[in-house]
Amino acid sequence: MKKESTSKAGAIYLFGIGLFLFFLGAGFCWLLAKSFRNAVDTRKWVETPCLVVQSEVEKRSAKHIAPEYRWLVTYTYQYEGKHYTSALFKPIDEERGQRWGKSIEKVKKRIEEYPIDLQTTCYVNPDEPELAVLEHDTKAAGYSIWFPALFSIGGIGMMVGAVRGAAKK
Repeated sequence: MKKESTSKAGAIYLFGIGLFLFFLGAGFCWLLAKSFRNAVDTRKWVETPCLVVQSEVEKRSAKHIAPEYRWLVTYTYQYEGKHYTSALFKPIDEERGQRWGKSIEKVKKRIEEYPIDLQTTCYVNPDEPELAVLEHDTKAAGYSIWFPALFSIGGIGMMVGAVRGAAKK
């Protein structure tokens, strides 16, 4: 009788680990799929001339903490006869804004690439013309989605094995 309860506890434990792995893998698959979808979507947006009106370093620091920097960019463009302004570099910036980092050199490089008064190209969302980006995101997330999918598949395998093992006893 004691061996039977031990094997049930083991099966429940393995099922729980499998469930955890499944959701872990599925969560990362969802994040990678979302990133890939954004990268593909912006490639369908309308290429539009724009003018960079702000390109500068923003610094934040606190006592006993190393300073961090980020690039602030603003550009104007016209779409279907209306004037718009955007501060997005890539689509991901819409959710989190420009990222802070320790390297001022990276920020200075962006400023050199996009100086004030630069006439360049932005990509405008035709469904929401107030949404535009200067560069597309990489599609690399779509090419690496297989890796977290392996965790989900492994989790399913563990759950199936746990259920089969418990059913045999």
